[in-house]
Amino acid sequence: MKIVSALLLVIVGCGQEHTGDPIVVRDAWIREPPPRSPAAGYLVIENRGGKPVELVAVATEAAEQTEIHIMEYKDDRMTMRPAAGIQVPAGGEVALKPGGAHLMLMELRQPLRDGDEVDAVLRFGDGTERRIQLPVRKKGLYEDD
Repeated sequence: MKIVSALLLVIVGCGQEHTGDPIVVRDAWIREPPPRSPAAGYLVIENRGGKPVELVAVATEAAEQTEIHIMEYKDDRMTMRPAAGIQVPAGGEVALKPGGAHLMLMELRQPLRDGDEVDAVLRFGDGTERRIQLPVRKKGLYEDD
């Protein structure tokens, strides 16, 4: 039984994205925005390293300006504000998702449609950069998104 369990762990491990890099980005996507509106982007950042990292900026050619935003329930209403960064704990992950922290792509250079892909660069406080692709979707990864 121990051999079967060990073999199963090896097989499952082979299906995961792991390049030895402590920062892994997954489940990235952008919700298709209404015409002439900003777009919201979502993703999960995993930090497999031993030190916290902070996402401090995002850049893309698809928009004139891209910011990290935080949504909070304050004074009996939902508010949204730009954030200087998002901390990703050592050995942890942070999900940028609908209703929470997310990316805002403002002043889009062209309309984004379901099926498009947006290239972006995530910049971290330690100088690390990650190039990612965010597919544009009408609906999110989960039915309630």
